[in-house]
Amino acid sequence: MTTPQTNQFGRKRHEQMSAEECLGSINVALPHSEESEKGVISSIMQDPHRLATLRAKITPESFYHESCRTIYTEILAMDEHDLPIDPIVINNRLRDQGKLERCGGASAIMEIFTFIPSPSHCAVYAKSVIDLHRQRRAIHGHALALQQLQRHGIESDVEIETTINTASATVQAFLDSGTAMANTTATLNQCLNEHLEYMITVQERIDSGKTALIPTGIATLDANCGGMGLNEYWLVTGPTKSGKSVLTGNISTYAARAGFPTVVFTNELGRVQYTGRLIAAETSILIGGIDRHGFKDREQQEAYSNAVNKLRRDTGKTYKIDTSAGRYVEDIVAQIRHEAESGFMLFIVDLIGKLRTRQKFGSREQELAHISLTLCDATKRFNVAVIAVAQENSDGDVRESKSLAMDCECWLKVAHVTNAPEKKRGFSKEKATEEIVRDRRDIIVELARGFAAGDKIRCLFDGPRFTIRELGSDADWTDSM
Repeated sequence: MTTPQTNQFGRKRHEQMSAEECLGSINVALPHSEESEKGVISSIMQDPHRLATLRAKITPESFYHESCRTIYTEILAMDEHDLPIDPIVINNRLRDQGKLERCGGASAIMEIFTFIPSPSHCAVYAKSVIDLHRQRRAIHGHALALQQLQRHGIESDVEIETTINTASATVQAFLDSGTAMANTTATLNQCLNEHLEYMITVQERIDSGKTALIPTGIATLDANCGGMGLNEYWLVTGPTKSGKSVLTGNISTYAARAGFPTVVFTNELGRVQYTGRLIAAETSILIGGIDRHGFKDREQQEAYSNAVNKLRRDTGKTYKIDTSAGRYVEDIVAQIRHEAESGFMLFIVDLIGKLRTRQKFGSREQELAHISLTLCDATKRFNVAVIAVAQENSDGDVRESKSLAMDCECWLKVAHVTNAPEKKRGFSKEKATEEIVRDRRDIIVELARGFAAGDKIRCLFDGPRFTIRELGSDADWTDSM
């Protein structure tokens, strides 16, 4: 009986590779097929009508070889300008742009044109190009994830679970961003079937005693527009210290209690601080400052314990908090996809202005517009609801990008309430200043179903307990809490 021989890493043939051996063996060329890439381009040259189908599945980045990538990019440009796609026109355009030699010259273009006898197997070549590109993207994503894991504790002082989650999201983000545009066209029969499936899901929730729309806990808002629907993107804005995060925090816990599992991405607070706000909102007495000064008496201890138990019982497993400071929106969307597959339905992004993107833009306004549109698109792709929080300038405009409001189905502005200044007697030139009412806020509905633009929902604001609740119709606006 022979003993299995070991390799240089001390591993026998039947044993699993060690981490060191895996890392030492990955320094190889990325997978690709020049034949498949040429087959796709040759098929398009011989039958240009195939491009209409291929351009929705294959992007220039799908090609590994620069020459094929350059030719395919030029073919796309020619198609957009309604120019004939043939080797001579491609030759001339590449020569005029100084790119012909990069592609191997005129002879290389003719070689690709005659590379296959017939374009009948174009679908096979295209699948190979798509699969290999996706394979390369997966390798790239995993390589970056490995780098993040290896550098844990060097560049930042976060928990290992956070680094592992970030690495997983990086891989998924690369897979998502490397996927070409899906087929967005369907026959009416297909659309009717999709709507039927959607209505079955809605009816199942209603029949089981659950609501089909996500309630916000703001009575007027829920009564007029029914709540927040899945596939909807909402925007909450307001000036500094107006209570934007308090409002979304209240909505998120209310929704989680109503059976809509929720994830909060916060880059304003740490998990401990955000959790402290949730606990404070559940107490009947003031417990603010316990994280700094401890408990003052037994009453505070009991209130804290009751609040913790209540949150643990009601939303302990259906509510997640993620500290997303400095995260890329592509990673956030990848995590939304992962959480949606686990049953989570509502996602709060607080603040959108602190997110980044891997794509390059000429200005921060364009970058924010892309981030907002990416989050909006995620609601439709994954059948979830997203609330984004954004800062306002002193003049009331959304900071950095005015286009954010164009993406949303509902736009709520949290505004300070001020007292009218008293008129001074005499001829004094001193201008009277307005006073902010500390325990009042207006939720101004700029856009929502069932509301006219500018409608106000008057609310009581309890800063120490981090709550915003609507004033009843019979409440006296001048009374304090």
